[in-house]
Amino acid sequence: MEKEIQHQIIDLFRQMDQALKRVISRKVADTGIYRSQHRLLMFLGKHPECSQTELAEKMDISPAAVAVSLKKLEKGGYINRQCNAEDNRVNHVEVTGKGKKAIAVSILYFQEIESAMFKDFSLQEMEDLKHYFERIIQNGEDYYHSLSRKP
Repeated sequence: MEKEIQHQIIDLFRQMDQALKRVISRKVADTGIYRSQHRLLMFLGKHPECSQTELAEKMDISPAAVAVSLKKLEKGGYINRQCNAEDNRVNHVEVTGKGKKAIAVSILYFQEIESAMFKDFSLQEMEDLKHYFERIIQNGEDYYHSLSRKP
């Protein structure tokens, strides 16, 4: 029975993730920026000194995926990229005025989405859920690190 409930919870994680992605995609559809690009743009808004390489590392996505998304954001006028004068392999990314406006809209959209998804949850239920997720994440990290130590 314990294994079955664990499997059901993992399945619910996947369903929740898919539901969130669908909601975000539909909500941001009118902005001209894809869901993943909103995520990058918002991250850049919070970390303006982040390089393209650091962006890939911190967001845990491939450098190629970052490059493609940044190219689209640059083409749309949301960011500017500049090569580092000391190292041409390093690109620094700067959010433009248009990008800052898009970030402001994204923040409002994501607040609305979060409110909708946590509708009818009490503060205590949300705090408990947060704590449970943190424990699950830590257990997953611990397990992940144990796998890299095996011969």
